[in-house]
Amino acid sequence: MVVFACAGCGAVLTARVSRVDFPDHADQRHGYGLLPALLEPGTYTIRDEPEGPPWLSWAEIGADAAAARGVYVQVRSLSYGPRGTVGIAPGDLRGTVHILEACGGACCGLDDGGGPNLACAGCGRAVAARVDDCGRWQVVWLNPRAVRPVSVEGPAHVALAWTDLREEWPATPPVDHPGTWSPRWEAAVAVAPAQVLALSGGGRDACRCPAGRPAAVVALVCLPA
Repeated sequence: MVVFACAGCGAVLTARVSRVDFPDHADQRHGYGLLPALLEPGTYTIRDEPEGPPWLSWAEIGADAAAARGVYVQVRSLSYGPRGTVGIAPGDLRGTVHILEACGGACCGLDDGGGPNLACAGCGRAVAARVDDCGRWQVVWLNPRAVRPVSVEGPAHVALAWTDLREEWPATPPVDHPGTWSPRWEAAVAVAPAQVLALSGGGRDACRCPAGRPAAVVALVCLPA
């Protein structure tokens, strides 16, 4: 387990947390209501891709540079911020204050479009961005350039496994409302085909379940052509 501390003054900024896989639905926007926390208490995740400002437009990037990032269709902009952004549940945050001038511009809450909106209460260093706007999963993203992990002793948090989810919903994906899939499953179904294709190398007989993905989801994209 770790806590994350301010890289400037060393103040502890989080509760004890243990790492879990990056959620498929982390960047998903769903409806216009207030969504729950992205992560369970006591857990954290790491984003491998760049996140946050600076953002460069498609005209500034160009197709070749975008392809080098794995982006093959035109997008409005791409982040050239730091890799390794750390996500935690909002309730696991400690010792921070809002950066008031960075808290505007959203609809019903806060977002991370303008960069950090939280500062270390000890030294004032900008350390994180809280996201809780409508249609967004609630999360705090810690800037990897402003915080550092500190190992601590304690029992590892056991997150809910996919096998547990399959036992709870053995026949069909869960629904939030009649006729509506859970947004978590919508995201998982969207991601699974690309992962299966990448693992198969384009072959029809090399389909296997990606780590962390429910077999029920993978089965949807493994049917014979």
